[in-house]
Formats: sequence, C-alpha cells, structure tokens
Amino acid sequence: MRLFSVTTAVCVSLLTAACAAGCWYRAEQLRTEADWLLERSKAQASEFAQSFNDTLATQQLETFARRRAVLERAHLWQRGQALGIMFTVMAGACAWVLSLMRRLDGELEEASRELEEAKAAEPVPLGATVRPSRS
Repeated sequence: MRLFSVTTAVCVSLLTAACAAGCWYRAEQLRTEADWLLERSKAQASEFAQSFNDTLATQQLETFARRRAVLERAHLWQRGQALGIMFTVMAGACAWVLSLMRRLDGELEEASRELEEAKAAEPVPLGATVRPSRS
C-alpha cells in the first residue's frame, strides 16, 4: 500500500511540474505579444508627434489598453506557474518522506522477524520445565 502512495506522490509531482511548464510557456507567449503591442504603440506615438492627428492618439490608447489586458493575463499564468512549482516541491517532498517511511517500515519488519527467529531458536533451560504438581 505504501508503494502506491509513493507512486501517487511522484505522479502528482510530475503532473504539477508539467502544468507549471505549460503556464510558463503561455505566459511567455503573452509577454511576447505585450512587447509587440508596446512597440506598436511607440510607433503610433511617434506618428502622432509628427501629425497631431487625434485618431492616432486614440489608436495608441487602445493599443495600451490591449497591452495592459495581455499583461494581466500573463500575470495570471505566472501565478499558475508559481502555484505549480510550489505543488511540485510539496509533492516531491511527500514522495521522499513516504519512501523513507516505507524503508523504515521494512527495516522494522525485518528486525521483528529476526527477533522472533532468535527467540524460537533459543534453547529452553532445564530448570524451566513445567512439573506437574503433586496434590
């Protein structure tokens, strides 16, 4: 039964590590998109500085708003990544503790078996034989 719990803890650790890696990948994609939006808004700002057209200023503000929304989503994925890493470490620690407990349990069983074998192999002293009482 203990082997099953160790295996389960290891599987949970691997699963949460994979989830953390997936969250990192998605957050990285969103950060790349946010960087592109920042460059686009800079280009719109320089274009506005040359023409003073209000539509360009409005487009730049919309681009900044989209960039902010993208960065907020990236931040959520980063939180998921942090949680995944924490759960990975906790599940790994649980697997390690459970494997130590399993090893200790095996050693205790072996020691108790050796103790029983030693008691069974011990010769019975002659003075300790039971004599029927005379009544």
